Amino acid sequence: MKDQLIHMRDKLNDISRRNRSIRLLKLYNKWSFDLTELDQLSDEKVSETIIEKIINQTKNEITLLKPTINNKDSMEISKKLTDLTRNLRGIEEETGIHDFYLGFPFLSGTLSDGTFFQAPLFLYPVRLEKNNLNSQKWVLKLEEGGLQINRTLFLAIKKLNNLSFTEDFFEQAAEAAGKYNYEEWLSFLKGFEINVSFTAQGITPLKEYKKEDIPEVANFALLEHAIIGNFPQGGSSLVKDYDELIERSEESDLSLAGELIAPQDTVIDTLEDTETIETDNTNQNLDILNLLQADGSQEEILKEARFKKGLVVHGPPGTGKSQVIVNLITDAINQDKRVLVVCQKRAALDVVYQRLDSLGLSNHVALVQDEKQDRKKLYTKLESVLNQNQISFEQAINSLSSTSKKLASQEDLLNSIAKALYEYQDFGLRLYDLYGKATTVEDSSQIIDLNEVLSKMNKDLLDDVCESVYTYAEWFERFGDEDYPLRTRKHFAALNMKDKLEAVELLNDLIDKAKNSCNFINSLDHEKITPGYTWLIENKLDKISLDLNDGNKRTLQGLRLWWWTSFSGKSIIEELLEGKKFKGTSSPEWLKVKKSLVLMHQLGKETKKMAEEIDKLKRFIDDATIDAFKNRISEGDIPFHELDKMVEFIHRDFEDLQQMDAYWNHCSEVVKKVIILLQNKKPKNESSLPEYWADLVRNSAYVQWIDQTERKYPQVQKISTSEFSRIRESFAKLIEEKRKFATQFLIYKLSKNVESVQTIRTKVVRELKHQAGKKRKVCRCEN
Repeated sequence: MKDQLIHMRDKLNDISRRNRSIRLLKLYNKWSFDLTELDQLSDEKVSETIIEKIINQTKNEITLLKPTINNKDSMEISKKLTDLTRNLRGIEEETGIHDFYLGFPFLSGTLSDGTFFQAPLFLYPVRLEKNNLNSQKWVLKLEEGGLQINRTLFLAIKKLNNLSFTEDFFEQAAEAAGKYNYEEWLSFLKGFEINVSFTAQGITPLKEYKKEDIPEVANFALLEHAIIGNFPQGGSSLVKDYDELIERSEESDLSLAGELIAPQDTVIDTLEDTETIETDNTNQNLDILNLLQADGSQEEILKEARFKKGLVVHGPPGTGKSQVIVNLITDAINQDKRVLVVCQKRAALDVVYQRLDSLGLSNHVALVQDEKQDRKKLYTKLESVLNQNQISFEQAINSLSSTSKKLASQEDLLNSIAKALYEYQDFGLRLYDLYGKATTVEDSSQIIDLNEVLSKMNKDLLDDVCESVYTYAEWFERFGDEDYPLRTRKHFAALNMKDKLEAVELLNDLIDKAKNSCNFINSLDHEKITPGYTWLIENKLDKISLDLNDGNKRTLQGLRLWWWTSFSGKSIIEELLEGKKFKGTSSPEWLKVKKSLVLMHQLGKETKKMAEEIDKLKRFIDDATIDAFKNRISEGDIPFHELDKMVEFIHRDFEDLQQMDAYWNHCSEVVKKVIILLQNKKPKNESSLPEYWADLVRNSAYVQWIDQTERKYPQVQKISTSEFSRIRESFAKLIEEKRKFATQFLIYKLSKNVESVQTIRTKVVRELKHQAGKKRKVCRCEN
């Protein structure tokens, strides 16, 4: 029995050239990953270390990768591993199969039919996970199931090269897989007449082949490739069940399962020929006439029965097998066929008969359990049918035809709605899924217009976009506020520590100038005198600046001052005195005027230097912001506090801003466009900005995909209206009417058949009536 179970399990293996366990000629991110890619991130042979730990069955988790945002290569590898885990997780959730292994080393060559193969020799079951506990990293964990040879590959070699591999071979191979020794592996294969060449080169990347590059002839060779990925070993979750049965078969006879696998006394007549029965076109075009209710699976059985020579219908009690049998009978009668129903138990036949009787068809059905006991009933029924045949339900044909047409029309409409709901769209989701995932209009208050990028997105890309948006939002929540001093910075991604120090030094210098300028403005205490005004009169002030210094006595100083105040600088004096008449340099007010002129000269010089210096900040800050600062300086609104905050936040946030801007640079154009749309969107509840942004993007995509699909299938919008309820009610009513008219039609048809026989075969019918009336025997009549 064990051998039978092994044979049945091995039949589940796909040994075609499509199987990655036999021909891995190209690597795809969603299926596999080459460990040698990790060697690019380090001077050490990381792949070699990982392989040793897996072969030695290290109990602790094995660190594969610690991606860092500053390392582009590590982020690229992390993205590949994300694609791989996402795909395999979906397969496992859908099928329950986790065929994820380290494949090492690789065996390549040509099989006897000319098929070139390149596949793992041994498979080491592992699980790839992303660990986010302390720091983000990718790890491998050893899986239960043990080391094994690539059984699928050797089943292909067994079939195509006519080699024999016993279970002893596979058991010894599992032991050999636990030793990291090429010589032992080669010796093991040679012991089973598999000669393999080997040249030690160290762990090398897998060689990928294009169709035209695949070798036509190649000897068996052992290659030092190491790939983690999906290597199917059966393609069905039944493989595990077979493995358990194989294990248990060594201890017991498996009870009922054993009887099914290896029956002792029961002979099962199997019908292997599944060719369809040739039927005439008339029968093929007939509607299926099921007089009892039938679900989708039962209707499929009725369709299959029309074209198959044999069909097995299996189901537990209460699943409608008797209904199916009755519907098969009525459909066969509609096709003018004669039906024989046989069963081991009378009770089952009684149920079928009672259902036919409830439809009014029992007059045309003979129930025979015992040849002797049921003979009288059979003769009585024959006599009754022949003598009391009445034609009824003459209008049933027209009624059935009219009802069927109405039903077909509504069925087409409902099918088109069902297709719209359940057909997968190009973006990877069904409308049915979208209705469940999207937030209702009543519960959502914001949306972003994704029309520009929606055509480039699908379900998987949407997940990636939301993940990227979430990550960026974690920074934007801290640094994206309009009041954040460095909001208008230019990207810091390309800056280094030297640039940071230069920015700090420049800002500190500007802050000193800002302090001085503020002091000059406060001391001057004149609203109309601004730095911009002092720049306009700079030349005039320069000519008199030396003479305004009391400690600097110069020849003709008094005359120059008189001339300047009377002519060259008269307008400036008038501005200072706000239009009042200047009484001359000998008046008491001259001291105040002179002090103001000195302050104006100093203010002009300091603010002009500041305006020139602040231009250098355009290397770090947006041009518009700097130009606005210069305007404020000219108007006397010195941006002292803003500059002071900039210094503070550059000290505090420079490295984080670098990471944020570097992440932005690495984002795709789709992600960038989505983030730009999101920047003015803020949560109206307690949710965090990252969660809000990701949810908003996802829901906006769902809503716009719904609109897109509803435009494609406008009839699907009926499901939200009262019309759809009326259509469903009408459809259900028409189904019941069709069953009623179909029953009447079948009774009418059977009655007409009897009448036709009585008319055409008068002599035969007369003899049959005579024999039935005698209640002893029925003659053998030709018809």
